[in-house]
Amino acid sequence: MDYQILVNKDHPISKEVIKQIELHPIMEREQLFYLDKKVIKQYLNLKKRVWQKTGILIALDSAYRSIEEQQEIIEEMRQEYGKVYTDHYVSKPGESEHHTGLALDLTIYENDHYLRNNYELESAISKFRKIYLFLGYYGFILRYPKGKEHITKIPSEIWHIRYVGVKVVKQLKKKNQVLEQYKKKL
Repeated sequence: MDYQILVNKDHPISKEVIKQIELHPIMEREQLFYLDKKVIKQYLNLKKRVWQKTGILIALDSAYRSIEEQQEIIEEMRQEYGKVYTDHYVSKPGESEHHTGLALDLTIYENDHYLRNNYELESAISKFRKIYLFLGYYGFILRYPKGKEHITKIPSEIWHIRYVGVKVVKQLKKKNQVLEQYKKKL
């Protein structure tokens, strides 16, 4: 698996690449999610460390999505948030990193429930900032950070993390780059 694969509006993923992705199941919150095997291992290590060091309980809110599932999400989001919001925030089928099995959306357990929508998640930014401190140790990056929207062409998503590997995380941090900038230099 190419852990640095770039998938976005300008670099859609092909159906042939999607077919080659080896996915493995992980059960959380009574839901079945699928991710790359290495990503599952690193995510579980991250989850344990975040809990031990901060008392914040994280869980998966989204992981691998098929092209069809991405289209369903667009339709659901349009109903909940409207067309303008959805067109701005949700990637079109084929343009989502969730097709790789390397990207995941986190949720946080707070006030006796897991945060359910973007508004609740955004209100927990202080907790997410604590989580970010541990991402790099396990090969994850905050994929769409605030201030880099002009490069990623995706609005900031405080819940969306992506596995790229520890070595690449160090290079990205050292140069204050996002994946688009890293891939451009290769």
